This record gives sequence, structure tokens and C-alpha cells, in this order.
Amino acid sequence: MQKLSKSFAVLSYIFAGILLLIYFGAEIVPRLFLSTLGRLVLLCTSCGFLWLGGFLLTKQSGNNHPMKINLRIFLCLYLLLFATLTLFDPLWGRNGGFVTWNKELFEMYVQNSLNIVPFKTIVQYFLKGNLNQFFVNIIGNFVCLMPLGILLPLNFEKQRKTGIFLLTCAAIVSAVEILQFITLSGSCDIDDLILNVAGAFLIYLFTKNKAAFGFLKRIFLAE
Repeated sequence: MQKLSKSFAVLSYIFAGILLLIYFGAEIVPRLFLSTLGRLVLLCTSCGFLWLGGFLLTKQSGNNHPMKINLRIFLCLYLLLFATLTLFDPLWGRNGGFVTWNKELFEMYVQNSLNIVPFKTIVQYFLKGNLNQFFVNIIGNFVCLMPLGILLPLNFEKQRKTGIFLLTCAAIVSAVEILQFITLSGSCDIDDLILNVAGAFLIYLFTKNKAAFGFLKRIFLAE
């Protein structure tokens, strides 16, 4: 029975590896184009196989080390997805690399894509009344960093402290926003920072509940 469980665990990791190769291949090879939804489905399916492999190995060995490694992998894959969508995805107006700066291009970016006034962009989208733009830009930014509210506290004990968690999230988003400014890709907007951190913090508050956090730890065998 133990050998069978280990065999299924190995197969799960192999399937996860194949899906990740396809995911990374799609980032490099234009013919393997994947939509945003396709990337999410592929990455979530791969994480599902990783979780199954870690679960089986942990149950078979009685040691939760495999699942702890998986949690680190989940965090890295999520951060990779976040960086990909915000810096390199042409579907979201990203140019995918550094540009040759010139005065005209820089002035155009500052005028159209740079905002350092808190809540300016949020108010503008709300006043426009365009539900599609509101959902994509406001709700999307609020939701996209939510996984950190679970992954950071599960991976690092220090991240269970509210101040450290907020500083970490703010640092991650700030780094991405600065890179967007350097590459003149997407928009460098303080409202993105506010919405991203607020979404992550909302989920983080959920994990502050002992029962809820205990449930998450049981799912990931992190007890």
C-alpha cells in the first residue's frame, strides 16, 4: 500500500511538472499562446497535482516536509504569475521588456499612465460608470493579491504579524509598480498599490481567526 501511494505521488509530481513545462513554454514560444484564463487554469491544475503528490508523500512518510516544500513552490508560482501578468502580458497592455526612453515617450507615459494621488484612479473609474472597466481595473486589482493573504502566513511564521505582512505586500507591489515605470509598461499607479494590499489584507484577516487558520493548516498538512 505504501509503494502504491508513493507511486501515485510520483505520478502526480510528473503531471505537475509537465503542466509547468507547458506553462513556461507558452511564455517563451509564441505558438504556445495562452490566454490569461488559460494560464490560471494550467497553473491551478499543476498546483492541484503538486498538492496531491505532497499529500500522499506526507501521509506515507508521516513527515510534512514535502508539503512545506510545496507551499514554497505555490508562493513562487503565484509571484511568477503576478509578475507575468503585470509586466509581460500583451493582453493587458504590457510591452514585455525594457524600452528605449525618449522625452516624448516618457512625457506620454507620465501624462496617461502615472498616478501618485491616492484614490484618483478609483474615483475616476467609479464616476465613468463603465462596469467592464470598473470590474477589470478596480475589482481585478483588489482580488489579484488575495492569495498572499494565505500563502505568506502559511509559509513564514513572522508573516502572521500584521505589520510585517502589510510591509511585505506593499514591498512586492511597489517593486512591480517601479518596474512598470522603468519599462513604461502598463501603469504605475498608487491606487494599484492600495487595492492590491487591501485585497491581500482582507484575506489575511480571515487567517487571523484561529479556526480558519487551523483549517488551512490541515488542508496543507502544515500543523
